[in-house]
Amino acid sequence: MALLRMDRTARPAGALMTADGRLIARRARVADRPCARLVGMLGTPDPACDEALLLVPCAAVHGVGMRAAIGVAFLSADGRVLKVVDPLPRRGAACPGAHAVVEAGSGVLRLRPGDRVSLTGARLFPHGAESAATDGGSTGTPGALSGRGEHGAPPDQRRMR
Repeated sequence: MALLRMDRTARPAGALMTADGRLIARRARVADRPCARLVGMLGTPDPACDEALLLVPCAAVHGVGMRAAIGVAFLSADGRVLKVVDPLPRRGAACPGAHAVVEAGSGVLRLRPGDRVSLTGARLFPHGAESAATDGGSTGTPGALSGRGEHGAPPDQRRMR
């Protein structure tokens, strides 16, 4: 089970913050490859209160086999929180239209629908004044939550490897 820890399957990304600068998780990791998304937080027995995992793309998660209680926030492609489920029930949760999911220990997220999040150190979310200045809609950041930060093209126009 030690090989299935999120720190071994997902890449480090930076800090997860709200648009107004409130720190959610100091150590966020991104699971943007199939294997990393499949594993998620499954083998992480007790996530620290300062760590989170972003599953991109993702619109549904489950808690089957989880060793710790977790909370999740479903995000739109521009980093806006659509739905929060904390704690996540074993049967899981889904949010049609979500593009990403943030997983963290239960009680850590402290997010509400409508909040906007940013991720430092990765090009997955819009951040800084740009996201705080927008009032709904797009942030003007192409591919803001594209699933692979290095791609600027929409997913349907990307060349698959």
